[in-house]
Amino acid sequence: MAVFSSILLGITILFGICAQMLLLDIRFKNLKGTRRIFFGVGNLLVLAANTALFLVLPTDQYTKLYVLVIHVPIFFIFWITAQTSAIKVIFALFTAVFLIYPANVVLTIVSQTAKWLDPAGFLISYIAACAVILLAIHRFFKTNFNYLIKNYSEPSLIKLCLLPLTYYIINYWLGLYNYAVDKSAGVFTLRTLFFIITLTAYVLILDIAKSAREKDALQGVKIALSLRLESAERQLSALQATQEQAVVYRHDMRHHLALIGGYLTDGDIEKADKYVRLAQADIEDITPNRYCENNTVNLILSSFASKAKKHGVLFSVDAQLPQALSISETELCALLSNGLENAIEAAAQAVDEQFRKARISCQTHKGNLLIFIENSFTGEVKIENGLPESLREGHGFGVKSMAMITEKYNGYCSFEVMGEIFTLRIVLPL
Repeated sequence: MAVFSSILLGITILFGICAQMLLLDIRFKNLKGTRRIFFGVGNLLVLAANTALFLVLPTDQYTKLYVLVIHVPIFFIFWITAQTSAIKVIFALFTAVFLIYPANVVLTIVSQTAKWLDPAGFLISYIAACAVILLAIHRFFKTNFNYLIKNYSEPSLIKLCLLPLTYYIINYWLGLYNYAVDKSAGVFTLRTLFFIITLTAYVLILDIAKSAREKDALQGVKIALSLRLESAERQLSALQATQEQAVVYRHDMRHHLALIGGYLTDGDIEKADKYVRLAQADIEDITPNRYCENNTVNLILSSFASKAKKHGVLFSVDAQLPQALSISETELCALLSNGLENAIEAAAQAVDEQFRKARISCQTHKGNLLIFIENSFTGEVKIENGLPESLREGHGFGVKSMAMITEKYNGYCSFEVMGEIFTLRIVLPL
């Protein structure tokens, strides 16, 4: 029986360590050098020492030392490893102690209703309960708790600590580590009641943290999207400036022809040929291709045709758009630029040069602007909440910008992955 209880104690300690890692967002693989060694060895020593002490000391004597031999050393291990304020570690520690209670409830119910089970059956039920709680912490607690830990001030966290501390003290008052008292129906009911009250308070606090986190995230997205539109406006201005340069160049063409004629008159064929080639290159750089009647679209498509060429991407265009569209030029530029930039970047990553392809089709049909962009890619693309998920930090706002613009016009955009082909479809009521 003592060995069985010792194993239960070890599982409880492991649960507390894992729960605190989730609550403080500590990942063992991210720890470096001596911090990793200290964290791993320190927790193993606490685990080994306590399972041994439980077997050696009488239960009543061990329970009096419980806090000193488990909670105190684990606090210092996490405090030193996380390199954060003590109050944050204390808050996570008290919360982990609070969250183990449902597993204890499961073990109590199983031990009272399934007495025919052997010790292995009790262990399995307890391990399963602990695993479910850890999954619940990861799913429902972790994100908002991490936000709370990282963004709330220390005075605020001290006040929040009163919640699990009160639960902690009440459990001691009710005889948490006096097993004979703890199994009584009255104490069990009171502990369950206090747990429900504390859990309700936690839910409310984390819900407030969730609202604050979402508000911060939304504000960040709005700023990023605003910057995207400003970037699109600057890009459009630059393209329009290039078009003006082409007009000026055409206006000065007679001077270029006169100079070339002078070289030919003097018999300097080499200089004439060199100047013709230089002029031709300049004209190609500043003259947009004419894909459709819309000058803005021609400028944007010409710019990305040049980018595709530089990246070795085969770029094909089918554009049939009128001269004027009801959507603003800035928003049109943002839609096309974000879609094409992602497409060309993804296609350029393909190892097989023959597979580096991107194409766009844009036209109007029954009062709608239809944009279709397709490109090859290598690797994996995850679609989360209908949008492709960017694996690079600080990216993904281009996709959100397109979604925001289409939503503004009551249209829609869809992203689809078929094999190694990525497809973007946009329908925008005009």
